[in-house]
Amino acid sequence: MEGRELGGQAAGGPGRRPQTSGGAEVVAVSVEDAPDDGPSAPVSRPSKTNPADPENRRHGPSRGESLKRPLTERDGVSLRAEVCNATTAGVDALSWRESVRRWRHYINDQKGVMGVFEDASGNTAKGSDPHRFSPEYADKQYAKLKDLERGMQAEYGRRLHTAMLTFTASSTDDGGRPLPPVDHLDELDESWSAVTRALRRELDGRRWERLAILEPHKSGYLHIHMAVFVEGVVSKETFAPVIDAHVRNCDLASADAHDVEDDTTISVRWAGGDRDDGDDDHLDELAIYLAEYLGTYGDDPLDSADHVQMANAVLWATGKQRWRPSNGAQAYMATASVDDTTTWEFVGIEDGDGEFHEAAAAGGGVTRLETATDVRDEPPPDETRPTDWGELSRDAGNRSP
Repeated sequence: MEGRELGGQAAGGPGRRPQTSGGAEVVAVSVEDAPDDGPSAPVSRPSKTNPADPENRRHGPSRGESLKRPLTERDGVSLRAEVCNATTAGVDALSWRESVRRWRHYINDQKGVMGVFEDASGNTAKGSDPHRFSPEYADKQYAKLKDLERGMQAEYGRRLHTAMLTFTASSTDDGGRPLPPVDHLDELDESWSAVTRALRRELDGRRWERLAILEPHKSGYLHIHMAVFVEGVVSKETFAPVIDAHVRNCDLASADAHDVEDDTTISVRWAGGDRDDGDDDHLDELAIYLAEYLGTYGDDPLDSADHVQMANAVLWATGKQRWRPSNGAQAYMATASVDDTTTWEFVGIEDGDGEFHEAAAAGGGVTRLETATDVRDEPPPDETRPTDWGELSRDAGNRSP
């Protein structure tokens, strides 16, 4: 089954239980830890918390131009083999457009897939765990947000305040040409260590946790939203040094796009009161607020907006985690384990036709290649067949709103 992902989220993962033939439930153990990231339930954003898209304040590159770009132009980048072009000259990345098409094929290929598990006695069990782009996975992620809400409110009580921070990076080079999306994401992440250090420094001596998530602009390029949960009063000034750490350590970030007085950059809310307190800055339901602000999705991934599919293809190609919780936040979101001492090993998958496919010995069935080539005079293959998704046909020149 070419292109099948056997491990992690495709077959088994945290919180999902395979069903044995006798009806008993067991804990599914996948061949690799599924990253704790993924979309959540779809909800419309209220105007109060709707962060403007900083990238869309200026005239950006057309989607048609961006989609022609390879995922990366750099050597040493690890990508799924499905989005690579291996030749005698080396390994190059396919175009963004072709990568989206192959991501869509992957999603279709996962329909009806069941993970197969085996214990030490040879007993087998089957269970499905949705891949991280599925509506079922989104439901699980939203449930984790509810767990986080309950945990934070129980821990910090009426002193709970929530800050939302946004970190962006320009998607074009100095000449206005759209950047390869994986290279853009790598540049966006260059400031991550500095940002988290600044956050620890500014909140030193206080109790706090965080949850960051990668979210697409309308152009398909990614940016970072971070929710910070703090015990006690905080203000925009508290987090200004954190934003500054991003601007100083990300070459593609500008101060103009990170105005700390703008709610799209820093937004602070009180989340510890009751519904009838009458405070405009109070959050009635923290989980809904997070789901809305963090741009989570729960529809069929193939019916998602074009920019969401573009971003999902980048995450799939790179294996990047979409959610980045602190250790404490992760503990609140952890799915309760089942009281079962049986150890189950992931051994393969059963496809939609009931055919068994043995898991690869290593890598969870995902083959990855590292880009390396000295020849980049010609662009990577960009197949001319018509696409079957959204408005982004080969000749589309739609500009980001």
